Amino acid sequence: MPTPFYSSSVTRVLPAHDNSIDSLAGGSRWVNTTISYSFPFSNDVSYWSSLSGGYGPQFGDGEPWRSAFTPLTSADRIAFSKALQQWANAANINFVQVAETPGNVGDIRAAYTSDPDASTLAWSYLPNISPLAGDVWINTSSLLNSQEWNPGNISFETLLHELGHALGLTHPFADPDMPSKPALPANLDSTIHTVMSYTYANLQGETGNEFSFHPTTPMVLDIAAVQYLYGANTHYHAGDDIYTFNDANTYHETLWDAGGSDTIRYDGVMSGLIDLNPGGGSFIGQPVYVQSNGVNVGDPVPNVWIANNVTIENAAAGQGNDILVGNSSGNILDGGAGIDTVQTGSLRSQFTLNPIAGGYSLNDNANPGNQDTLTNIERVKFADAHIALDLDGHAGEVAKLLGAVFGAASVANQDYASVGLAKADEGLSYEQLASFAIDAANLTSHDAIVSLLWQNLFGTTPSLSEKSPYVNMLDRGEISTGALAILAADTAINADNIHLTGLAQTGLAYTG
Repeated sequence: MPTPFYSSSVTRVLPAHDNSIDSLAGGSRWVNTTISYSFPFSNDVSYWSSLSGGYGPQFGDGEPWRSAFTPLTSADRIAFSKALQQWANAANINFVQVAETPGNVGDIRAAYTSDPDASTLAWSYLPNISPLAGDVWINTSSLLNSQEWNPGNISFETLLHELGHALGLTHPFADPDMPSKPALPANLDSTIHTVMSYTYANLQGETGNEFSFHPTTPMVLDIAAVQYLYGANTHYHAGDDIYTFNDANTYHETLWDAGGSDTIRYDGVMSGLIDLNPGGGSFIGQPVYVQSNGVNVGDPVPNVWIANNVTIENAAAGQGNDILVGNSSGNILDGGAGIDTVQTGSLRSQFTLNPIAGGYSLNDNANPGNQDTLTNIERVKFADAHIALDLDGHAGEVAKLLGAVFGAASVANQDYASVGLAKADEGLSYEQLASFAIDAANLTSHDAIVSLLWQNLFGTTPSLSEKSPYVNMLDRGEISTGALAILAADTAINADNIHLTGLAQTGLAYTG
């Protein structure tokens, strides 16, 4: 039991021989995974160590002796407890609040004091044998004295950061006073990966001084490191969970899930990316940006991450044009509305794609357990091939128009298919797409247009009597060239020419 003069027991932490963990693990942790915390209400010497191993003489400039010492408000205490819980959700830690007495205080203590440098938001102490260990001090000269500590702002992120220290995590960057300390590479030393970082950067390496919306949980590397110190929380979200996101809220978090069959679901209208891979980051809902003095910098950052050693099986996207990335387990991937794409970094030959009721199955030939179900998915992108599956939609329109206007062999021309799909996905109607195809064939006379369509359908040059009715309709404006092309494209003979039934099995290949 800690007192104002003695800390709880701590133990040394051996290296993990994993840079992403060793750059954060500070070398010590609390022995007991039940960790107490308290909120000091007095700076009387009976509550603080005045010894040299503690805060020093009562009349020195140590934290509790300053006149700016102030207990946390009730709102601050609630926010602090919420931040503690974010760490407990991921790690095998149980936080217990205790009331302070001269004989009993928390392992972690939090109060206000002052530092004249307003850029110093707060500071804290790692687990050790000193009475200072675990103490968190909030600077009354900083933003945290005036800003509510709400999840998503820099104040709440600061609490997460300082509590990381109180649990045994260090900064991930190089320490000139400890040249042997491991450091994260620059591309990982960012707050999107760990709240222990000082760097605000997007995936492209563009930096600022904060986020438009800050992390509300420990991030992927934080979770890995704190679990190395204390073990994982094997009870948190151990059932079948649905993580639902919408457009009314903004998100910046990492999901820790202990088990079950789980789903990420987005009920919104924005286009995004859902990546189910452990350690992967998704773009869901309202975008989050690195900011420099309040101005957005570059591209958005991933705002919903999945912790390492977590399996989320399913994804359901919203109304936009979304990208879904599965993992190595069997996934149900539902694109919802829009033109949605399933993306994999593997070769086309590694997978078998088959139509099933309501969609397609995508089976990994090398991993029998990786059999995905695709629903409302219009595109699949492999490392070496792109396939359009919506033969009852844009892909079907493009294939039929290619056959009618350019001939059946053109359906295999992936560049042509790519241009047609791009135009259709941009919003061109079927008739507008048909007119675009006719224009691309460089035919200017109605006679030539009718002759081309006839030749591609029947394989013969039309006689005057065969083509005249259609030429006359075009001349009199009774039908547009686009509408006539659709008449030809939608015929059964054109469907046979381009093997439309077979395309429905394999999809339409395009270059992307």
